[in-house]
Amino acid sequence: MKYLWKGKLVDKSDMTVDYNDRGYNFGDGIYEFVRVYNGKLFALDEHLDRLEFSAKLLDMNLGYSRNEIRQFFWDLVEENQVKGGHVYIQLTRGDGFPRNHNYPSFEKQKPVISGNISKYARNTEKIENGVKAILYPDIRWNMCNAKSLNLLPNCLASHAARKIGADKAILYRNGFITEERAGNVLIVKNGEVFTTPDGPEILQGITKLIVLRLCKKLGIPYEERSFTINELLEADEVVVMDSKTECAPVIQVEDRVIGSGKRGTITARIDQAYKELICEQCGKVM
Repeated sequence: MKYLWKGKLVDKSDMTVDYNDRGYNFGDGIYEFVRVYNGKLFALDEHLDRLEFSAKLLDMNLGYSRNEIRQFFWDLVEENQVKGGHVYIQLTRGDGFPRNHNYPSFEKQKPVISGNISKYARNTEKIENGVKAILYPDIRWNMCNAKSLNLLPNCLASHAARKIGADKAILYRNGFITEERAGNVLIVKNGEVFTTPDGPEILQGITKLIVLRLCKKLGIPYEERSFTINELLEADEVVVMDSKTECAPVIQVEDRVIGSGKRGTITARIDQAYKELICEQCGKVM
């Protein structure tokens, strides 16, 4: 496997992280995770938009043009012959400076870019038959709309779910659902879709963005508004959405069965439209 390291494709043995790298010291960096189907990157432009948004929010100099970063994604796909899976690319604010909370001025920042790939097929089992989830308090910071490297609370939530055999951890704050530890959440009640609006408490999910576009296309009514834990538990359908999972129905939250305990009709319609969009952009689903 070839890795992206400081703008070049190299072997893993050629990658050496500087002790003073701000990503290593402070989690001072951002990343994007883009799915690959049939050797093609899905929704790449939307991911690049979010990468630029995260950088602006954190006063971070990307150091590379949008086209250069786009090419890094494609280089990793082509060099590693990825047919199905994902590409992960991250940028830290830089290295070479002594450890200090104060970071260099925008003009003096020299970001460190790195990336890798993973190969796998779609998890149709979870997409069609659903997942189980737990509820977990949202203890993250108030800049969740930046896709930063600060993911320790997410890791704790994920581990808590795995300890009891669940797949997902749905986060809540002050009685309201924010998002899943690695994606967004929507609920369906009486044929209408509800999902938490974008803001500092949640990440602007690319899959969520696509799903809402599909709802509009399909004529499925939807509203972006906050909803409570009780609304989640009493929903007809619950869906978690992220680039790797795509759109998976949540059939059980802790000891509470959601709806019929099976994938609902709205979720199935969204999944079908999502697959059709993948085929439109990438040729076929893999």
